[in-house]
Amino acid sequence: MRAAIDVVHVDDDPETLLLVRLLLEGEPDIAVRSCATAEESRAAVAAAAPDVLLLDVMMPVIDGPTLLEELRLLPGCAGVPALFVTAKTHPDDLEFLATTSAVGVIRKPFEAAALIAQVRRSSSVRAL
Repeated sequence: MRAAIDVVHVDDDPETLLLVRLLLEGEPDIAVRSCATAEESRAAVAAAAPDVLLLDVMMPVIDGPTLLEELRLLPGCAGVPALFVTAKTHPDDLEFLATTSAVGVIRKPFEAAALIAQVRRSSSVRAL
């Protein structure tokens, strides 16, 4: 049976991947597909478009905003709500992230309840 909210989470840090997986999968209606690389995320999204994307901003090879642009081109992903999860919280960084197609930013370190709430809110704002 499919979870009500399917999340693809992309982060190059294994500890963050594990933490987010444990937090979100503790919720009975949320499923998480964890991806450590852009390649893994492309494959995950191509296999089945998620309800929410969680993307790290600073990753090797490709950054989160560039990856988001690429994922948007995949079938079924154009309107998927995306959230950036980042420690880059300088006003200039946040201003830049606001110009992307993401619906929000989750600041690292994050609180479990806030992460879960933002994923739930975001899953209901799928764009056309």
